[in-house]
Amino acid sequence: MKNSDLYARLELITSEFDYSASTNPSKVSRFWGRFKAYLYKAGQSWLQAFCGSWEPRIVTKRDREGNTFFSAYDPVTQAHHRFTSERELRIWLDQRYYQ
Repeated sequence: MKNSDLYARLELITSEFDYSASTNPSKVSRFWGRFKAYLYKAGQSWLQAFCGSWEPRIVTKRDREGNTFFSAYDPVTQAHHRFTSERELRIWLDQRYYQ
């Protein structure tokens, strides 16, 4: 069979597949939007896991007597700090950028 005969036969076949009816552009764009958001979050998680963060980690805790204190870890200096008031913690946070 020659190529021209094949093309002639293919042109006679009616298209049962209507692309516009089967593929909704809004569904595709929503899928890609969600997929890109997922990839972004996954990438951020990987960067966080492998590179770490330079931001201090602060946790509110209570001692045995029930007093609240703030435990802070500075990843830049790898130092742990303990503060009994929020004011002390804020002063330390402000000063660490100017040292």
